[in-house]
Amino acid sequence: MSRRARASRGSRLPPAPGIEPGGVMLRERPAAVAVAAPPWARPWTLPVVREAALPSAAIAGAALLWALSLRHVPLDRMTDVGLVSVLPPTFFAALLLLTVSFCLSVQRRQVATPVLLLHLLLLIGIIHGTPAILYGTPRYSWVWKHAGIIDYILRHRSVNPNIDYLGAYHNWPGFFALGALLTQAAGFTTALSFASWAPWLFNTLFLGVLLLIFRALTTDRRLILLAAWFFVLTNWVGQDDFAPQALGYALHLAIVGICLCWLPAGPLNWPALERWPAGRLIAERLRRPPEALAARPAPTPVQQAALLVVVALFAVAIVSSHQLTPFMTILAVGALVVARRCGARGLPLLLVVITVTWVAYMAVAFLNGNLHWIIASIGTLNQNADSNLIDLGQASPGQAFVAVVDRLLSAGIWGLALLGGIRRLKQGSWDIAAALLAVAPFPMLAANSYGGEMLFRVYFFALPFAAFFAAALLYPRPSFGPSLATAALSVVLSVLLLTGFVFAYYGKERMNYFTPGEVAAAEYLYGSAPDGSLLLAGSYNYPALFERYEEFDYVTFVSMPRDQRADLASDPVGLVAALMRQGHHPAAYLIITRSQEAHVDMTGLLPAGTLEHVERALRASPQFKVVYQNQDAVIFTLAPGAAGGPPPAAALPAPAAAGR
Repeated sequence: MSRRARASRGSRLPPAPGIEPGGVMLRERPAAVAVAAPPWARPWTLPVVREAALPSAAIAGAALLWALSLRHVPLDRMTDVGLVSVLPPTFFAALLLLTVSFCLSVQRRQVATPVLLLHLLLLIGIIHGTPAILYGTPRYSWVWKHAGIIDYILRHRSVNPNIDYLGAYHNWPGFFALGALLTQAAGFTTALSFASWAPWLFNTLFLGVLLLIFRALTTDRRLILLAAWFFVLTNWVGQDDFAPQALGYALHLAIVGICLCWLPAGPLNWPALERWPAGRLIAERLRRPPEALAARPAPTPVQQAALLVVVALFAVAIVSSHQLTPFMTILAVGALVVARRCGARGLPLLLVVITVTWVAYMAVAFLNGNLHWIIASIGTLNQNADSNLIDLGQASPGQAFVAVVDRLLSAGIWGLALLGGIRRLKQGSWDIAAALLAVAPFPMLAANSYGGEMLFRVYFFALPFAAFFAAALLYPRPSFGPSLATAALSVVLSVLLLTGFVFAYYGKERMNYFTPGEVAAAEYLYGSAPDGSLLLAGSYNYPALFERYEEFDYVTFVSMPRDQRADLASDPVGLVAALMRQGHHPAAYLIITRSQEAHVDMTGLLPAGTLEHVERALRASPQFKVVYQNQDAVIFTLAPGAAGGPPPAAALPAPAAAGR
C-alpha cells in the first residue's frame, strides 16, 4: 500500500474514544476490568496436582523430621549459644528440606499457591512452635509480667495509672484488657495458659497482612512469597511474643495495607516540582500508579469511608495498647500521603489527634513521672543507638558470638535490600511506597532510646520492606522466567539467612527458658508470701510478677548502685541481711534461680559466678534459712533468731522439695 493510500485510509479512522467527530469531549466510561481468579480458586487439574506432589511430599517429610527432632532434646545441657547447642540434626534437616523445596517451587508457576503457603506456615510452625512444645512454660521474663497485669485486671476489674511499678502498662492497658477478656472467656485462670503460643499466632497474622501489602507492591507471585519467606527468616528481634508490641505491629501493618490497597491517591499536582527536568521525572513517576494496582477497580466513596472507620478503630487499639507503635504508624502513613500513595490526606492528622488525645488525657500519670527524661533523650541519636547494643567485652564468649551473628544478619538483609532495590530500579520499577516505608521508622532513633530497644524496633518496622527489596534481587520483574541459577541462589541466600536466624533468635534461650522447677519456686513464693513482703532477686529474669504483683516490693542486685553490687563479692551475707531488714516489711525473701544466673553471667551485668557465690555464702550463714529449694531454684529468708529480722519462716509452710 502506498504512502498516499495509507494516509487516505488513516483519515477515515474513527475518532478517539471519548471524543465526538466534532471534537466535543465526552465523559469516559470506565472499562470493565477482568479480574483473574485467585490461585486457590482455580480448578485443581491433573497437571496442577502433579506439580504439587513433590513439594507436598517435601512438606510432609519436613514435618516428620521436625516431629522426630522434638522427642529427646536435653534442655539442661544448653550452652551460651542457646537452643542451637542442643537441637538434633533432624531439626536442621527439616528446615533445609523445607527451604530447598520452597526455593525450587516458588519460581514454578504450575505449583499452586496454597502449596507454597504451606511451606511458609510450616516454617513459622517449626521456628515458633519448637520452644512452646519443648519448654511447656512461657519464655521471656516480660511475658510473665504481662500475665501479671492481666491478673491485676481480672482481680480488680480496673487498672491503676498511678501504680508505682509497671505503671506504663496501666496507662496503655488496651492489650491487657483484651488479654483479660480472652482469659476469662476461655475459662482460664491466667493468661500463662496460652501465652506460649503467642509467637506462632502473631507471626501467622504478620504473614497474612504482609501478603496483602506485597500484593499492593507487585503482581509477581514469586516476589510476594519470597519476600514473606525472607521476612520470616530475618525477624529475629523477639518482638512477637505475648506483648502489646506484637498486637500493635499487626494492626500497624493492617493500616499500611489498607492505605496501599484501598485508599488510592488522586492525580498529583505539584507545579513547583515540575519546573525542573528532574522534578518532572519525579512527578511523572509519582503520578504513575503501582503496577499491582493499575488494573484494580477503585473502591467506591462508601467503601473508602468504611475503610477509614476501620483504620480509626485500629488506630485507637494501637494507641491504647502501646507507646511506640502509634508514632511508627504516623510516620508510615504520613510518608504514603506525601508521596501520593495514599489519598486519605487527613489520615495522618487523625492519627496524631488520636495519639495526642490518649497521651494527654489517659497517660497523664505516666508523663508526670517520665516527661523529663523523654524530652532529654530527643535528638541524642548516637546515645540512643549505642544504648541498644550490648558491650561485647562484658558478654560471655557465647553471647558475644551471638551478638556478632545477629548484627551480621541485620546488615545482610539490608545489604541484599540495597542491591535488590538498585536492580529493580534498573528494570524500571520505582517502588516509591516500599522505599518510603523502609526508611520511615528511622527518625525514631533520634527521638528516644526506648529502654535500649529503639534500634531493634526500627529494624522490626522496616523489615518487611527490606525483605521485599531483598527478594527483588532474585525476581526484579515478572518477565524474568524461572532458572536453575536463580533457584540455586535463593537456596544459598535462604540457608545463610536461616543459619544467622537460628543463632540470633535462639541465642538467648539459656536465660529465656524457665524450667518447671523455677516456675514451681516462683508459684510457691507468690502464692505464700504475705502481702507487703520484700522480694529480692539477682535479676528480674525469672518467672516473676505474674500474680498479685502489686502487693510486694522488689529489689534486684543488678539494679543496685555499683558500690552495693561490689559488696556482693566481699560481704554477701551482710548486704543481703541489711536489705532484708530495711523498711517495714512483714517478711523478706531472696530467690535465686538458674535463669537469673544465666542472665547475669551471659550479659556481664555481674561478674561471672556472683549469684552462685551469694548462694553458697547464705547457705553457710546461720542468719539465713532456706524455705524452698529444688534443682533449679532456692528461696532464702532471715532465720527467726537473726537480730532485727522479721519472722517470715512461719508464713511459708515448709515444702517437700528435692535438694539443689
